[in-house]
Amino acid sequence: MKNSIGNHFENFTQDTKEAINHSLEYYKLDLLKKTALSLISGGQFIIKAGILVLILLFLSIGLSFLIGNQLGSVSHGFFIVGGVYIILLILINLLGKKLLEKPVLKFLNKILNSGDKLDEELKQDLTKSSDL
Repeated sequence: MKNSIGNHFENFTQDTKEAINHSLEYYKLDLLKKTALSLISGGQFIIKAGILVLILLFLSIGLSFLIGNQLGSVSHGFFIVGGVYIILLILINLLGKKLLEKPVLKFLNKILNSGDKLDEELKQDLTKSSDL
């Protein structure tokens, strides 16, 4: 009787250890998946932001020359465009938090809760590769 209780206790502790190990492995994989999604999204954002900055730079230079030529002094065009950017910076400083907070939280929530879609895509990719 004593021996049978000891065996049950030993099996219980072994099963508990295995369950904890499986849970740890699951959370490691989940963290890896979410980190990968975050890095991919961050990389895409950096590339898009860089391209947008270049576009804005060239449009600003062109607009500055256009305004400057109309006013008779190119430097006046650059000062006007610079002033518009200063006003835009002040507005963003005053209202930016309210305007950016909601979209950023939605974006992060989308990344953190996109695990189901990624799991389905991975399963489809694995079945496609195994069919070959």
